[in-house]
Amino acid sequence: MKGTIMNAWISKITSYLNKFLEVGVLLLGVSVIAEILFGPNVPFFGSQVTNNIISLLNSLGNQGTAALIIVFAVLYVYRRFLK
Repeated sequence: MKGTIMNAWISKITSYLNKFLEVGVLLLGVSVIAEILFGPNVPFFGSQVTNNIISLLNSLGNQGTAALIIVFAVLYVYRRFLK
């Protein structure tokens, strides 16, 4: 009895976290596209999202190897959880 209740809770929490991750990835994509189309001062999305992403990737490694690994990891997570 307790096992089935706990499995139901874990399943529900996992479902909520997957939806939250999906919304976050979609908002990130929309904000990058909006900044590319309308410039860096797009209302509702903050300012300079692409500059923040580029600075994050630059800080991960000067040679770019670490940044490339992170990009592949993000793509893996995106494909794995958002099918």
